[in-house]
Amino acid sequence: MSQASQQIGAAEAAASPPAAAGATAAAPDATPTTVSPLSGSASTPAKAAETTMSTPQRLRLLSLGVVVVGLVIGVIGALIFTYLAVSLSRAKADTAQLIRVQKIQSNLLSADATATNAFLVGGLEPPAQRAAYDQAMSSTSSLIAEAAQAQRADGTALAALNQQVLGYAAMIEQARANNRQGLPVGAQYLRNASAQLRSEALPVLDNLVSANAARAADEMTVGAGYVVLVLTLLALGGVIAGQIWLARRFKRKINVGMLASSIVLFVLAVVSLIVVVQLHSALNQISSGSLAAVNTAADARIDANDAKSNESLTLIARGSGQAFEAAWKSSANSVTESVGRLTDKPELVSQWQAYTDVHTQIRALDDGGQWDKAVAKATGSASDSSNTAFGAFDSNLAGYLDSVSQDASDSLAAEQPGMVVAAILFLLGGVAAALLGRRGVTERLREYR
Repeated sequence: MSQASQQIGAAEAAASPPAAAGATAAAPDATPTTVSPLSGSASTPAKAAETTMSTPQRLRLLSLGVVVVGLVIGVIGALIFTYLAVSLSRAKADTAQLIRVQKIQSNLLSADATATNAFLVGGLEPPAQRAAYDQAMSSTSSLIAEAAQAQRADGTALAALNQQVLGYAAMIEQARANNRQGLPVGAQYLRNASAQLRSEALPVLDNLVSANAARAADEMTVGAGYVVLVLTLLALGGVIAGQIWLARRFKRKINVGMLASSIVLFVLAVVSLIVVVQLHSALNQISSGSLAAVNTAADARIDANDAKSNESLTLIARGSGQAFEAAWKSSANSVTESVGRLTDKPELVSQWQAYTDVHTQIRALDDGGQWDKAVAKATGSASDSSNTAFGAFDSNLAGYLDSVSQDASDSLAAEQPGMVVAAILFLLGGVAAALLGRRGVTERLREYR
């Protein structure tokens, strides 16, 4: 070989890269790779196909979703309407406790009014008034015991009240004993008993009234019912969306099972709307109707007996009872305002006015130096006496109070069956919606088998 040929071969060998021992050249990959724009990692179409859900899988997921939605709506609806029924039961119990406490107030002040009026007679008090006092105090003790059993939250306050009532009764007995002996100290015992009743016992009762009224108001709500309505509408929207997907995927406008499930959920939504709106209206009517009348009538009776008691205390003070007369005027004005709001019982206004007219005559006699005549008019049993006029008013008001109290209790009880029926309908309807929707999806799933 010539020298020129050797140089050319050497140049070609230098231009070619040396191959590694035993290595072979790899062929380029014929499959293109794709890069995820989010993760930056490469994925092949085969991997993408693996993550794509097939139609049967989607159908199974839709079937499961319809079943879960139906059962959840049924259970939640049943639980919430059961809760509303229980709330109405508690509201009824709290209202009964409120009425019970108000009766304790009325009885205590009625007993005080009777005791102070009988004290004016001197010596042995009239048997009828003594019996009326004993009846009021006995009823008070029974109501306190009943209230303590009915509402444990009031137990401590009622125990303290019971002690105060016993202390009041003891002081009244001391006043009577001294009055029978003609001792002036009896009047002081009586004033102390009345003062203690108003400063210690009545504030406890006022707090109990406020607490039970607040508890009753808290239970008389329908907010949970609107939660059922919203959830049912959301479930209905979900089932309709599933039905639309089925229609597009299988080119059929109606899936009978899913349509039936939608109809059931729509009916449940309508039922929940009707029940909630009706309950809301009924509770508003009770609050502004019979329950409001209970509170107004109870306040009127409490203030009226307070006024009657202060009328006697003014006479017992014999010329120095200006504070008691001022208290009478304050209570009397409250009664006038309260009975004016009881538009369904207009005769109470005239009866109260008849009593206030007699009181005006008593004050005129007492201020004119005719104390004996004033006492006779305040303690007598004639048709134009204070006791007769006040007795007619108090008896009528007490009967009315019992009537509206029963109306409030009956009205609350009347709403409970509706909640129970709604709870049962939701439980059955939820199960029906679940089964019907599942059946509709299953019909499409069979086409793949």
